Amino acid sequence: MTYSQRSSHPAAASDYTYLEYQIELAAEELAVAVKAQDEARAEAIREKIAKLEDELAQLED
Repeated sequence: MTYSQRSSHPAAASDYTYLEYQIELAAEELAVAVKAQDEARAEAIREKIAKLEDELAQLED
């Protein structure tokens, strides 16, 4: 199954959309944490983003 076929499937589309939205939110949180120089929070958010990206990659497989 190609990427376009997977992403056009209703269930997959909602999963992709959800994960992409969560990654976007986390990236915004990361920017705030970096600006505030809160390294502990920034690292936690980076880990969260990595986990979300892994989940997104699994959907692509």
